Amino acid sequence: MKYVVQYTLPYEHRVMVGIEADNSDEAVSKAETLFEQGDIWQDTATVPLLLDDYDETGDCPLLFTVEQTLLDDEPWPAPDASVVTLRRRDAAFQASSLLVEAYRHGEARGGSIDWSDLDQAYQAALRATGASSDRGSPGLACARLAVVLEGGIVQAVIADQPDAAPGVAVVDYDTDGYEPDELRHITQSDGSQSLALVIEHHVESAGINLDEVFQESE
Repeated sequence: MKYVVQYTLPYEHRVMVGIEADNSDEAVSKAETLFEQGDIWQDTATVPLLLDDYDETGDCPLLFTVEQTLLDDEPWPAPDASVVTLRRRDAAFQASSLLVEAYRHGEARGGSIDWSDLDQAYQAALRATGASSDRGSPGLACARLAVVLEGGIVQAVIADQPDAAPGVAVVDYDTDGYEPDELRHITQSDGSQSLALVIEHHVESAGINLDEVFQESE
């Protein structure tokens, strides 16, 4: 079984902001108006956020309660908006840190930034904004993708969630018969470059049973 367990603690939420006013009464009045409008936490140049913290009050013991019971094969409930906000905040910090590191590594290499470093920062930034990918829709996940061949030629690329599928390209190093402007220089693991024919494929909805396709690998 699965159990959603909750514990509660008494807290006091304290917020301090900077308010410009002619007197203290006017300052309090402005703060109340901003609170009612939902703008007091915006942290602007005119109304800077100076403190936003929670202080535990009293000596009440922890109280643990079971809020929900689930069967073993049931999924966990979707996280609350408060958890989503925390995850996005952490992802934003991670994206910023990775971007700084990518810049430093590039500077150490004489100005050449490694795309893999930027990719990590980009993925963290996507999590911070709540997007799954620049090609997909939030909440969708592509679990199965198949490449359909006939006669050694790619006929189609299909997936269970085509809108959330990553970009798919076929890289062919057999370049006989192709003009130079049709080919791309692909950097190899040893730093050398090789010419290749690159064909990007549109991902389509699966018209066949993917359960039958993937049964041998599961």
